[in-house]
Amino acid sequence: MWHWIPANTGHYSRPAIPPPYVRYDMGNVTAPHRRNEYVPPIPPRNYATPPPLPPRPRDDFTNADTSTAKNDMSNLFSAPLSTDAPLSEFKRVQHEVKLLPGVHKDDKPVPTNKFYANMLVADQTLPIWTQPYSLWLDQEKSYVGMAISQIRADQRVFDTHNKPPRFFFAPRGIRSFVFSATEFNSSNAASLDMRDLKHLSAQARLAKSDHEYIQFPLVQGMGFVTAIYYNLVPKLYSPVGFRSIQGQTSPRSGINKYRVQLHDNVTWTLYVSVPQGQSLTLSLQNGAIVGDKGVNGCVFQIVSSTEDAIDRAAGCYPVDGSLTGSIDGSNGTYTLTYSTRGSSNGGTTLMYALPHHVEYATGKTTGKINSTLASTVLGNMQGYLTNVIEAKVPIASGLSFDPFTTIPDKMGPQYSDSVKQKIREAADKEVNNDVSRESDLDSMYYSGKILLKYAWILYVCQYILHDGDKVSKLMPKLKDAIQRFISNRQQLPLNYDTTWNGIISSGTIYQDFGNPYYNDHHFHYGYHVAAAAILAKVDADAGDGKWLAANKSWVENLIRDYANPHEDDKYFPVFRSFDWFTGHSWAKGVFESGDGKDQESSSEDVNAAYALKLWGQVTNNSKLAGIGDLMIGILRTSLNHYFLYLDDNRTMPAAFIKNKVSGILFDNKVDHATYFGAEPQYIHMIHAIPIIPASSFVRSPKFVREEWDQKLSSIVDEVDDGWKGLLMLNLALTDPQASYKFFSDNSFQDKYLDNGQSRTWSLAYSGAFL
Repeated sequence: MWHWIPANTGHYSRPAIPPPYVRYDMGNVTAPHRRNEYVPPIPPRNYATPPPLPPRPRDDFTNADTSTAKNDMSNLFSAPLSTDAPLSEFKRVQHEVKLLPGVHKDDKPVPTNKFYANMLVADQTLPIWTQPYSLWLDQEKSYVGMAISQIRADQRVFDTHNKPPRFFFAPRGIRSFVFSATEFNSSNAASLDMRDLKHLSAQARLAKSDHEYIQFPLVQGMGFVTAIYYNLVPKLYSPVGFRSIQGQTSPRSGINKYRVQLHDNVTWTLYVSVPQGQSLTLSLQNGAIVGDKGVNGCVFQIVSSTEDAIDRAAGCYPVDGSLTGSIDGSNGTYTLTYSTRGSSNGGTTLMYALPHHVEYATGKTTGKINSTLASTVLGNMQGYLTNVIEAKVPIASGLSFDPFTTIPDKMGPQYSDSVKQKIREAADKEVNNDVSRESDLDSMYYSGKILLKYAWILYVCQYILHDGDKVSKLMPKLKDAIQRFISNRQQLPLNYDTTWNGIISSGTIYQDFGNPYYNDHHFHYGYHVAAAAILAKVDADAGDGKWLAANKSWVENLIRDYANPHEDDKYFPVFRSFDWFTGHSWAKGVFESGDGKDQESSSEDVNAAYALKLWGQVTNNSKLAGIGDLMIGILRTSLNHYFLYLDDNRTMPAAFIKNKVSGILFDNKVDHATYFGAEPQYIHMIHAIPIIPASSFVRSPKFVREEWDQKLSSIVDEVDDGWKGLLMLNLALTDPQASYKFFSDNSFQDKYLDNGQSRTWSLAYSGAFL
């Protein structure tokens, strides 16, 4: 389904295209290894033109004291933003998607966009990806169990009809192991319960009764898939087939070790920890590994590796993770500390880190071993015998509101009189627009883009042009337009959902790109938060200074929805959108998805983090500003591994990096496309918009130049609508002279501006670095 938006709205809508993944040709994967599954289509997001934002000036230009290092920054995540109930303007509703009987809320918010969400919705049978493993509920006539897979790089399936390939994915349904029990002798003999739902972990329980179950701790990066049996007789299947099982020297008392070779020639290591006072003998019976008796608390751990160093971690497994972070000058540090159970010879468990972790790992990430495993789409993961993954990433310490660039030898923003005159001419026209009418839309996304467009025009008028008349004309219009949303009088008012705990649109499932089902909240609300931060700043300097205090709670309700930093806030899940393990956000909400969570716009992810930074600055909340800085620093490295491909990228498949950008990145697939069309300008610019000061820190001049030379320069002359303006403002990240020349030309036409892009901002950003 999709909808068309009339041309006079300024939106560039295209019908959604189906992702290439309904029934895959599994290539080199033989049929007995996998289930014949139907993958439900993803509800389309009818993205029209997600346009660029005008740039934001820097401290040394506005002389604003916006340092993020004033307060105690020892842990950015030590306190909630608020614990107040959501504003009463948000009507309380129950969601159409009800919590399944086995999903235990325990009076806490339920995460909607996390890696395990497929196990919270529908029939719970679609996979989840902890990386490097995938797990799913496997129901057959003769048993029910938890299936496990780990895909090798050479098993990935690539598009063979295009060069470079348009997509690649990891084959699904290869059941290397299925953890079950003799008591689970039919498809409905046990049910799946989900408990302790957190932003880095969850607990799955396959249960016949309250005291007969297998528990599966689900933790991102876990090196073992761990199954703890309670009052059941263990039974392990492998539809791939067991070729041989050999006992090995025990790493310690109470732990049995086995080498298990499957018929696909992959050898796994199995560790079985039998509680003191119990015994268990395993044997191969009718193609399954079966125990001789029931056990209580017996721990099975499998790993897709034969590295002997892993013996030192056997018996210890992660159950949860905690997040801490800090800012120190031009560096930000984040630490994922894993709570473990059991004991091992080395005193730690086994974790696998992603390439963006490894690139900036600190000395606390200890115990590197000679074991790497392929993730599905995020490169090879490095094994560590550790309970801690910590990285120190560069942050843009000079980044604030002013235009910012990382082009070598460019100083802060500087404007000649002639450039200012061009900006003034554009502003003369744009400050006269009807902001309230233009932003009166049935979409938090599009309205947010338009509000932010005018917020940046207001910023230019105040801090670059120093034109009080223009500020006095535009600021009341912007306040009035935003007030519609603060009062919740927009076409689709927001509700507070008491089922999943979040602020959602009152529209239908497919309206506003699925916002009512928790799609894209960081995109949508990030625009509003950034607009509010700019307005609050200008009002403090040129207005009555009362706007911030009057509207702070509304803005922070939106922030809490997508980026609540602490579990003491009982009204919103912790970091709904941002995934602190994968290093970027996931945009998909409470939809089942055959390839897992996905994100189409990496740049709007950056904008959402940048909004936190700006709001933290105007409210003197150094921890919130620091969280924004840290997220941008992490995004800089993760996006340049997985979404934005320099020619020397060594993370993604060599053939695929020739696309230069990912397109839509899923847990299990990368599709060089968009939800709204396959034109090159759509695919590339959805990862560029909005162009903001943070853009240059993430999208390096080198990357933008490579992308321009290889993909965009050849098409820009053929583009005759708002995408052309996006292409040309993106060029300012590497060639501001060419960009400024385009926007300052007397023959410039407004049809080249997307509905979220202004000529004022385009001139202000490109003209800052001539």
